[in-house]
Amino acid sequence: MVVKVHTFKNEVPQTPYAPLWDFVIADKETDLDVDELGYIILSKEKEIIEEYPEVNTDGYTGLGKDSLTARFNYFNVLKWDYPVVKDLHNEIRIFHDQYVSNTTDGKFDAEFKIRCWANVMRKGQKIDKHCHATHPHSYLSGHFTVACNDTSTIYFHPYSPEPYPLKNSPNSMTLFPTWMSHKTDSHEVDIPRITVAFDILICNPDAEITKNDNLVSL
Repeated sequence: MVVKVHTFKNEVPQTPYAPLWDFVIADKETDLDVDELGYIILSKEKEIIEEYPEVNTDGYTGLGKDSLTARFNYFNVLKWDYPVVKDLHNEIRIFHDQYVSNTTDGKFDAEFKIRCWANVMRKGQKIDKHCHATHPHSYLSGHFTVACNDTSTIYFHPYSPEPYPLKNSPNSMTLFPTWMSHKTDSHEVDIPRITVAFDILICNPDAEITKNDNLVSL
């Protein structure tokens, strides 16, 4: 599948205090069975919420503590034993390798883990502006649209107030730097908007996050 690359690179700074940026958002279409994946996510939603009734945060998404999103740290979509989930895992692996090979000198090598969760939005809901991590080991995050109707994910350049919207479409996958802030516009139809989100983490033995039993290898 063709990868679309959205490049953000400024001119060489002319003073010691001018900002410097060089990063990429990339997106591609896949051919996964999104109907099957959507059915699985909706069938798991109530079960997961009931299993983990007490949560401390919704990840600053604004979806609330009753949402599936608020349980993002308690389950991993890629651990579910279904053929379409295995296909999703493989698509993430392939896209990651494409992204890295085209944005680095190809020498970046590490052991990677994935945290992966699902989001289900109902009519009138939206995801507020947030980012996933800004620590020194932050790496890449991703978004996969399972079902949607006339929504966009909106990304924010760290040095510009102008939003950068990308239209959601079923079977589209996006990769972006984990530190990049993003949000969605409002979902305004009765059919749920279903997406999968993930963080690719560099295995760091000193970081508590990479000791989480819900992580899977890339």
